[in-house]
Amino acid sequence: MGQLAALSKPYGSITFPLTIKKILEKMKKYAYLLFAACLFSQIALSQTITIHGKIPVYIEPNETAPVRRAVTDLLRDLNTVFGQPSILVSELPKTGLVIVVATANAYKGRQPAVKGWEAHQIYVDKSRIILNGSDVRGTIYAVYSFSELMLGVKPLWFWASEKPTHKDCVVLAVNYRKVFNSPDIKYRAWLPNDTDLLSPWQKLSDDNYQALFEAMLRLKLNTLEGVIAGKESFVPPFKPGKDAATGQERGLVTTGHHLNIFGSTYGYWADYWQKVRNLPVPELAIANKQALKDFWGYHIDLALKNKLEVVWLVGFRGNRDIPFWEFFPDAPKDDKSRAKVIEDMVKIQIDLLKEKTGDPHPPMRLTLYNEMSNFVAAGLFHIPNEPSLIRNFVAARRDHFPAQDIRTHTFSGEPVGYYLNFQFTSTGSHLAQAEGPRKMEQNYRMVDSLSGHKLIFSVVNAGNIREHVLELSANADMMWNFKPFNALSFLNKFSTTYYGTQHGHEIALLYRDFFNSYWQQRKGDLPGFERQYLFQDMRYARAMEMLLSDLEKGKYTTSPLENNPLDDPSKGSVGYFRVVPADNDTKNQLKAMAKGTAESIAKWEIITTKADMLYSKLQSGKIFFDDNLRGQAYLMLHLNRSLNYLVKGYQSKDDHKARRQFVKQSLDEIHLAEQRLTTSNHAPFVGWYTNDSKFGIKALERRLYNLYNKL
Repeated sequence: MGQLAALSKPYGSITFPLTIKKILEKMKKYAYLLFAACLFSQIALSQTITIHGKIPVYIEPNETAPVRRAVTDLLRDLNTVFGQPSILVSELPKTGLVIVVATANAYKGRQPAVKGWEAHQIYVDKSRIILNGSDVRGTIYAVYSFSELMLGVKPLWFWASEKPTHKDCVVLAVNYRKVFNSPDIKYRAWLPNDTDLLSPWQKLSDDNYQALFEAMLRLKLNTLEGVIAGKESFVPPFKPGKDAATGQERGLVTTGHHLNIFGSTYGYWADYWQKVRNLPVPELAIANKQALKDFWGYHIDLALKNKLEVVWLVGFRGNRDIPFWEFFPDAPKDDKSRAKVIEDMVKIQIDLLKEKTGDPHPPMRLTLYNEMSNFVAAGLFHIPNEPSLIRNFVAARRDHFPAQDIRTHTFSGEPVGYYLNFQFTSTGSHLAQAEGPRKMEQNYRMVDSLSGHKLIFSVVNAGNIREHVLELSANADMMWNFKPFNALSFLNKFSTTYYGTQHGHEIALLYRDFFNSYWQQRKGDLPGFERQYLFQDMRYARAMEMLLSDLEKGKYTTSPLENNPLDDPSKGSVGYFRVVPADNDTKNQLKAMAKGTAESIAKWEIITTKADMLYSKLQSGKIFFDDNLRGQAYLMLHLNRSLNYLVKGYQSKDDHKARRQFVKQSLDEIHLAEQRLTTSNHAPFVGWYTNDSKFGIKALERRLYNLYNKL
C-alpha cells in the first residue's frame, strides 16, 4: 500500500495519476533504496553472530572438574533461556556456532589468552564464542559471566526466586570482546554462620545445598571459611567434610574459621584418637602439646592428601566461639600469660605447617578476633614476623567498624585481611540487613588506608545468606573493583538489575533510606564514619527479653538493659546494647528506648508506604523486592512498635490497665512481625523461618501472651 500510494499524487480530495516518465523515475529511486537496504542488512548480518538454542559447548580435554561443574550450570542456563537443550561435544566442530571453554593457552584464537590471577575474557572468534580464563577460577568466572551478560542469568537468580527470562536468540558482534582483569583483593570469602535457617533448608535438596556455592562463584567470590574435617574424615578413604569437598569440586579455596586451626574442630578430637590412631583419647590440655600437634598435623595431611587449596588458619581458641581459657582446664588466669600461650601455640602451628607442606612461606592467616583483638591493642600479643601470614583484623564486636587494634597498629608492608560482620548472633542483624553497602565500603576503605593498601583478604560473616544478599553482592563487587566502587552507584546497578530500569533508581534511593531508618542509639566516635552504632534486629529481641524478665518478676528500673549475662568484658564484650541516654537527649534508658523507637517508627512508616507503592507497580523482581526490602522494612517497623509498646507498658508501673493494654499492643506487633516472616516462606524457601532459633520470635510471642494473661 505504501508503494502504491507513492505512485499517485494527492491534490485536495482528489488523487491524479503521475505521468509515465515520473512513474519510471520513482520506480528507479525505490529500487535503489531497496538494494541499499538489502546490502546494509547483509553487511549488518555479516558483522554479527546469532546464538540460538541447542548451540553445542566444547570443553578443552584437559579442563579440570571445577570448570566442568560450572559448564553443567551453563548447560542448564542455556536450556532454561532458550527452551532447547545444548549438548557437550567431544570434538571442536569445524563449522557452525559453538561455545568453547578453555583455560590459559589451551585454545589458540584471534585474541591472546588473558593473564593474571583469576583474569578472564569472553570473545567471538569467527563462529566460536570463547570463554577463557587465565587459571581455573578465571575460566569458571568466564562461564558465569557469559550466562549473566549474554543470557541474562542474574547472579542471585535462585536467591531472588526468579528464573531467567526466555529468549529466542542472542546476537553478538563478530568483534565482541569483554575482558575482566584480576581482582583488586586476592581472597574474597564468605562465612555462613549461625545458620539456624540455612542449614535445615540446605538438607531438603541438593539444589538448595548447591545454591550457596553457585551464588559465590557467580558473584566471583573465591574462598569459603569454615571447617575442613567432617565425620567422614576419620574413616577410610579419609575425605574432607562436605562443605570443604563441595568447595573444592566448585573451585573454591577453603580456610578455617577463627577457632578452626587448619580447618579442625575439637569436636572430632575423640574421632581422631579412636578411629585414626586407635589409641585412648588423651586429655585436651595446654600441657599436652604433642597431642595437639598430632591432631593439627592430621588436618594438614588431610588437606594435602585431598589436594585442597587452602589458606591455613593459625591461632588458639576454645572448642566454640570462646577464649581458650574457658575450655582448657590448665589455662593461666592473667592476660599476659594467656597471650603468651597463644603466641607459643601459633609458633608451633607455623613450624608444623612449614614442615608438612615443605613450603617456607605457605599462605596463612591469623584472625585477631575478640580476645586476640584486645591482646594486640594492649601490646600483649606479638604477631609473628612471617611474610606470608595475613594479619586478619576483625571489625569491632556488636557494632561493626574498624576496632582499636587496627587503628593503633603500626604496619610495615605485611599482608592484611579484614573480617566484617553483616550478621552477628547475639546483638546484630539476623532477620534483616542493617549494615548496608555504604558502611561496608567505609570499613574496607579505612582498613586499606591504615594498612598502606596491603589488604589482600576479605571475609564477611554472611549469616544465613538470604537476608544479606544485597550486602554480600556489594562486598563482592567492591573486592573485585575496589578503587571505583561507590555504594550508591552499586545500589543503582543492583536495583536496575533485579527490578528493572523503570523503577531501579527509585528503589536504590529507597534502599539507602532503608538503612538510614535504623535507630542509632549512640553517637559515633569515629570522625566521618556514618551509622557507626545501630540497633539491629537481634537487639530488639534481647531488649524485649530483658524487659519481660523484669515485668514477670514485678521489677522496675530506669536502666533495664544493664547487666546482660553476655555483656562480660572479660570475654571480649564491649557493650551489649550501647544505649546512651544523653546521646538521645534523655535521662535514662527507658526514655531513650521510647524516643529512639518512636523516631525510627516514623522512618519505617515512610519506607513501607513507599515500598507498597513501588510493589504495586513492579513488573520485574516483585517477589525479591518483597523479601529483600519491603518485607524487611515491615519487620523492622513491627519490631520497633513492639518494643515501643513494651517500654510504655514497663513505664506504666502504677497504671495496671494501661500496662496490660500496652503489653497487648506489643503482642499484636510481634505477631505481625512473625506473620511477615511467614509470608517469605515461599518456594524455593518453603519453611525457611520455621527454623528460627537465634532470634526466637515465637518464644517472645509466647512470653508476651502469658504476661498479658497474667496481667
